[in-house]
Amino acid sequence: MNKQTDVLIVGGGFGGVGVAQKLSKSGVSVTLVDRKNYFEVTFAMLRNVANPKLFGNMPRKLYSDFIEGEFIQGTIESLNDREAKLASGEIIRFKRAIISTGSRYPSLPLAKSISALDYSERSHEISGNHQKLTSARSVLVIGGGVVGVELAGEIASAFPDKVITLAHSGDALLDTLKPKAQRKALEQLNNRGVTVKFNRRFAKDVDVYRCSKSNETLQVDLAYACVGMLPNTEFLKAELPGVLDGSGLIKVDAYMRIEGYENLYALGDCAALDVNKHGYVASVQGGVLADSLIRSEQGKKVKPYKTPPFAVIAATGTDSGVAQMPFGVTTAKFFVNLKQKDLGISNMYKMYGSVPDGLV
Repeated sequence: MNKQTDVLIVGGGFGGVGVAQKLSKSGVSVTLVDRKNYFEVTFAMLRNVANPKLFGNMPRKLYSDFIEGEFIQGTIESLNDREAKLASGEIIRFKRAIISTGSRYPSLPLAKSISALDYSERSHEISGNHQKLTSARSVLVIGGGVVGVELAGEIASAFPDKVITLAHSGDALLDTLKPKAQRKALEQLNNRGVTVKFNRRFAKDVDVYRCSKSNETLQVDLAYACVGMLPNTEFLKAELPGVLDGSGLIKVDAYMRIEGYENLYALGDCAALDVNKHGYVASVQGGVLADSLIRSEQGKKVKPYKTPPFAVIAATGTDSGVAQMPFGVTTAKFFVNLKQKDLGISNMYKMYGSVPDGLV
């Protein structure tokens, strides 16, 4: 079966949904394809696992319930500059294609599911992870980036009696943030009873976790590896291998065009556009790209993309965190609560002209 669309969007993450909504509302024929049938505010998932009662299914919403254009659930096996081939055998021909397939943590599917492609399967996956966490007395979190810091803080908030160790390969948490943010995050986790070990590389060794640097061993009931983010770009290797850089990211210019192609674009975590891989930044990219495409169709001048000023907020539990704002670092509740209140769920859906399930 063959299908035709003006704009094919591959991947319904923050960037893909952002561009789909804006283009559809301007009258462009848009088809969004994603392996799963639901959108998810991924940075809310750590709290969703630690304490699912707080938000329930609010982070998730069926694409079919709010996407303005056409939605197809399917896996794209290959793509060139004219058409995409799905695993089902369906061919989608397009004038333009936008790749927004995001990234994954192979070792941490609770953050971004790899196998739960159905809404109810994902809910079941989250509750299963919560049950495992509930029964564990001791927990090891490997990796001191934003994901590791937030997971350790969420677990400590939900289960203050658990023995929690956060192990990081570097000598400061939140490597990409300023020293004050790093110090405050450490202080807040310590206040929650989290033991933080620096310059450690733990890996499973039979029934213990062993550090390859110090040979120290830890025996824990449960471990989470919050390292090794990979872009979801493997499907491009069949017909467009030249568009990927050494890290598997898609090479793009300042207009989000894939290098060497006039009608192919990429944004979000899978693109080598912004060093900061952040859901909010991806949704802004989606809005900018949609505006650019609309303007170019009208024969108007298009400006190159520039990274917007944005805050990096790392929650260290349900009532603490650090915020690195454009003007500096703060732990003030007002700024931390920009994310902390409902982990940005309502704001993200508002950007897409919708509301979370459960708030209708």
